[in-house]
Amino acid sequence: MKKYLIKKGDHYASMPILEKIGGISWKIKNYSVRFRFNNSCYWAPPRNADDSDLNKLTGIGFGTNHHNNSVRLAWVPDFNVAGSIKIYGYTYDKKKEGEKHTSLYITSVPVGQLHSAQIESKGNKYIITVNDSKVEMENSNPDPNLCFRLFPYFGGNNTSPRDISIEIEYL
Repeated sequence: MKKYLIKKGDHYASMPILEKIGGISWKIKNYSVRFRFNNSCYWAPPRNADDSDLNKLTGIGFGTNHHNNSVRLAWVPDFNVAGSIKIYGYTYDKKKEGEKHTSLYITSVPVGQLHSAQIESKGNKYIITVNDSKVEMENSNPDPNLCFRLFPYFGGNNTSPRDISIEIEYL
């Protein structure tokens, strides 16, 4: 498992540029990972009104701009359940009129435990599974063959409130 660290006050996980370049692929239709949130990923109460913005765990960008066509797992602390993280499916789809992105709650997971997830691109939908929970999200933008791995990102508007540690194994 690779540990990704997002430093306090940052959005991006610190990582070598070669790792980002190594995430470029061709024709990914199934994407599987295992992940673990460190205790640093949970805090409560919310710091401000934007603290419920979704943070990005991982996913796939298609083409050359992930803000036009991508699917990923997103997360935010469950401020009502200590040590619990809410997981969402999150898509950018430039063909959807008037929507920048969409999100759909999947499940909640405890910090400190190993979890598995899969994203499957199947025609006009994404099937996203986290542990035993599954959702389907619309994919109205055909996925080009060129694709790239999306790495942990903190935000929304806020930056990381502390050093955040997340472990991910790409399968």
